[in-house]
Amino acid sequence: MAEHEISNTPNTSRLTESELQTYRKALQGEMLPAEEPGLASLVERGILLANTHEQGRYVPAPSGYLQRHLTAAVLKVLTGATEALAGIPAHVRELESEQQVYNHSPSPVGTMLLVTVPEVNAETIRTIQGAEFEILTAQPGYRKPKVLKGALPRDLQAAQRGVSVRTIYRTSGRSNPTQQDWVAMMTRAGAQVRTLGEDFLRLVIVDRKHAFFEVFGEDGAVQEAAAWYTQDRGVCAAFAAHFHHQWERADPWVPEEGEGGASPEDGTLTTKMQRSILRGIVAGKSYEIIGHGLGFSSRTVTAQVSALRDKLGMNTVAQLTHWWATSPERLLP
Repeated sequence: MAEHEISNTPNTSRLTESELQTYRKALQGEMLPAEEPGLASLVERGILLANTHEQGRYVPAPSGYLQRHLTAAVLKVLTGATEALAGIPAHVRELESEQQVYNHSPSPVGTMLLVTVPEVNAETIRTIQGAEFEILTAQPGYRKPKVLKGALPRDLQAAQRGVSVRTIYRTSGRSNPTQQDWVAMMTRAGAQVRTLGEDFLRLVIVDRKHAFFEVFGEDGAVQEAAAWYTQDRGVCAAFAAHFHHQWERADPWVPEEGEGGASPEDGTLTTKMQRSILRGIVAGKSYEIIGHGLGFSSRTVTAQVSALRDKLGMNTVAQLTHWWATSPERLLP
């Protein structure tokens, strides 16, 4: 049922003013001519029944029938509305296919330059809030605490409504407390985070239909405040493929006990992962071998050691291993 058909459907669950006046006359036993306003509709709907013994007089249908009949009228309209809503996605796809036939590009717009931070933020927020199934983000640089905290409610809302959220950070970000908080909250909501220890493109890709990417000057330097925004499906697909190539090479970041701005409940200073790394160091294993045994890269091991040294206020790995040799935490699993 089309939208205009639904909106123009008469409300048969209630009597019109003229029908109500006629209904009252019938209740009072008045003779009603065939042309009485609303009489034909009342009879057709079974609300008034013709008196077979006296022409021109009508009797009301039982109240139980009235309730069933009027309820059925509402359900009929609701069923039509539900069917119309269910058919909207398919109809939109039909319209999109028509656009592709008559346009050289299937994208509603090409690519535009956003030159200020407010412009970039406004367009990014608008697009992410409208995400339907996927958000891919690659953030190679340092994200300021204010930016991370500001983005958290928006990102959480997307993950909580079932949107697949995947983010790549630099490995060095694992020691950033604010970033740890963001990762801990987001992974609890179902998001996935990985880290990569090398340079990569800054990207935000939404539903394979929208992409934000860095602006490079003639000298090859990145213009920090600006970003390109495109809805070109080919460009979005290419960037998504690039993202997945980097994703496969990155290390999963699964927050452990003690990460995310909270100390372990038992008051320990180390996480289970860090204790495994320390045992490997004491055993004389290289970071590469330790990482391989834990399913991470050597970069991840380096980041964990650095984070623990910072927490304990130590400058060298030798100081860290000496502390570990005398710490009761070496007896923990």
